[in-house]
Formats: sequence, C-alpha cells, structure tokens
Amino acid sequence: MSKQPFLPGESHWIQGIAALLLIASTALANDAEAVQLERGAFSVDGRKLSFFCAGEGGPTLILEAPSGVSNEDAYSNVLAGLVSENRVCAYERAHYGSSDPLAPGVVQNVEDYSQELERFLSLEAVPPPYLLVGFSYGGFVTRYYTGHHPQQVVGMVLIDSPHVRWLRTMRQEFSEDDWAKVEDIIEWFLDNRGHDVWQSQFMVEQAPALPADLPVAIIVRDQDHETMRQSGISEAGFRLYNDIHFDLAPELLNLSDHIMHFRASNSDHMIPDHDPGIVLEAVKWALQSTGRE
Repeated sequence: MSKQPFLPGESHWIQGIAALLLIASTALANDAEAVQLERGAFSVDGRKLSFFCAGEGGPTLILEAPSGVSNEDAYSNVLAGLVSENRVCAYERAHYGSSDPLAPGVVQNVEDYSQELERFLSLEAVPPPYLLVGFSYGGFVTRYYTGHHPQQVVGMVLIDSPHVRWLRTMRQEFSEDDWAKVEDIIEWFLDNRGHDVWQSQFMVEQAPALPADLPVAIIVRDQDHETMRQSGISEAGFRLYNDIHFDLAPELLNLSDHIMHFRASNSDHMIPDHDPGIVLEAVKWALQSTGRE
C-alpha cells in the first residue's frame, strides 16, 4: 500500500488541497505491511466504518489521521514500532479504508467524529484505558473527544496539529487571491468528502479544557511545508502559511500542565514519514508519564 493523491489525474489542484490540510501526496515506504492487522467493521447511523488493531498491552493507542488520508496510510511508517509493546487501534472515517462514503449532502465535523470514536471505543477489540495520538486534523478530534470524555483518556500525543486560530489568522492576513485558493480547498473537502474543517476549529476552541494533569506530548515540525507551493499561492502567502503555524504552535504548550515539547528538526509536516523516531519517542514519553507503560 502506498500513499496516493485521492483524485489521480488532478495533481496540481489536489496537491494544493493536500498541502493546506497537511497530507502526503508522494508514495513512501509502508511499514504497516510488516504488521499483522486485525480488521473489522462497526456501524454508525447505518454506515459501515472499517477499523484495524494490532499488538497487545495497555494503554491502547488510538490513532486519528489528518484530513484526506486513511489512518493506515498516515501512520504506516511508525505502526511497527507502536505495536511492539502496546495494542494499537484506529477506525477509518467515511470515504477511507473500507468505510462507506457519506450520502450526498451529509456533512461531518469534529463532534461527529468524536461520536464515531466513542462508538469505536465501545468495541471489545478496543480495551481501555486509551492514549490518543492525533496527527494534524486528527489532533482536533483527540482534543475534542478528551475534553468531553476525560475519564477515558490517560495521555495524548499531538503530531504537528494546527492551532484552532490557524485558518482564521490566515483569512485575516492573506491577500484576497491567496485566501481564495485556501477557501477553494476547504470547500472541496466540504463538497466532496462532507468534511467540515472550518466549523471544527470553533468546536474545538469551545470544548471543555483538557485535564490539567493529562500528559500531552506535542510534536512540531521545524521545516516549511513545501507542497503548499503547488496550490498556486503567492510566495508571500506561502511564507505566511508557514509562519502563522510556527507562531501559534507555542500556545499549544498551554493545553495541559504536564506537557513535553518535541521538535522534528528534520521534517516538514509529514513527521511520521520523515522523522518516525521522534513519534515513537513522544509516544514513549506519554506512556511513561501515565505510569502504565
């Protein structure tokens, strides 16, 4: 299995979409093929959602993917390391993996994904307690879910997850032309995947705070996300796109009183692919901090 743009043949525009919502558009090695995955499915509102699990040992690591890519692809380069001592599970959102697509006109936001996650965690195959790992938009889901279900979560790892004001700040500071390109990307996901990133940012901002003593590992990239250039954004817009992310990232260190900051100095946004070791290091710290490793 390799990572592919989700609409082959429309490379430039789709790569712009991938850049904004921070997913990969190049094929990279897939270590998940070396892991024996247990596969299954469950239903939410009459739709089938597929899932996989692997490994044994608690806490169970729950993976949440970025927009526009499956969990199996997003975490392929770190999956073998994650399952070496812990059970790892993830379900696939609508349109990804073997999950059913959404019906036309149906829109989902972080609250809907949190409800799906709650149903997923009720399965016998996914035993508590849970350490949530959120990559990019997946960090929105883990934060929202934990705020509403703090008793189920013993730790969290955020992989280059955006600040809740990132998109809004871009809208304020971008030129009209550059923001129109970003807005087209947001609307494509809304119209074609029923995926509402814009509303989600407000919902995460308004969600209950994380427990003050929750161990939270925060991994932040140190390099520009070069793929964004392919969206046609101006050089000034490209610089703002990255600088706003970097400027807001330190505020994530206030999410909990028990925070560890990890810097992916050799990586752009695709940290699990380009610096898998730091992901495993952050997860190990979070596990140790729970006292349950």
